[in-house]
Amino acid sequence: MPYSETLAVIADADEQGARQALSALETLRIPAKRVLNGIAALRAVEELTPDILLLNASLPPCDGAWLADRVYKSALLVHPAVLISRVPGLRLPGEEELLERGAALLDRPLRLEALQQALAETDVAVRRTSGRIRRRLEELLGRLDLPEHDGRDYLGFAVLMAYQDGRLNNQLTKKLYPMVAERFGVSAKKVETAMRYAIELAWKNGRIEEQYGIFRGTIDAQRGKPTCGEMIAQLSDILRLEEVRV
Repeated sequence: MPYSETLAVIADADEQGARQALSALETLRIPAKRVLNGIAALRAVEELTPDILLLNASLPPCDGAWLADRVYKSALLVHPAVLISRVPGLRLPGEEELLERGAALLDRPLRLEALQQALAETDVAVRRTSGRIRRRLEELLGRLDLPEHDGRDYLGFAVLMAYQDGRLNNQLTKKLYPMVAERFGVSAKKVETAMRYAIELAWKNGRIEEQYGIFRGTIDAQRGKPTCGEMIAQLSDILRLEEVRV
């Protein structure tokens, strides 16, 4: 995670816990804003689009698990890495689902080493997405008749990254393609070329009605098929908006 470009929101009504979190983030040179309850935290996540949400499991007025669930089910431009601090041994409501969605659990009092490890595990480049989101993406790629090809794999990973952080749709060559390239051990140029080839095959051999159903009027009529960027943006937007209805 490029800490120099990262923003955190700390949701913690406990003064000592909040000071520990602020101190640890300051050591990592990550600017942070503190809020005192779940409602203010939701507002901050929507308005500030932070990369990190570090919250207390005992956060009022409900609890940290409730807040994390609300964040995961919001159509956010940026899905922050969710880190939940708790009293050691405390069992959270819906803990299995939170972990499956990619949340990280930290014991209180917060230790710098534990925070660094949690940030590494929830970085957008490696962040887990729920099985439901991954299955939905595979369904969309299948409906578009994208062939079993490297380009399909690259597209799938790029869509999941853009789903987590919508800002990447405007940073394709600078950030997104290099992230995909690093993940698969290839060059960014190969990523773009392979994705474009997969899209060309799909639009040449695929079902027009399915392609229209997914893209409708968003494709340039003269060109006839989406660019790599249009494909990534449209599919990540579909995943983001559908998450709200779960």
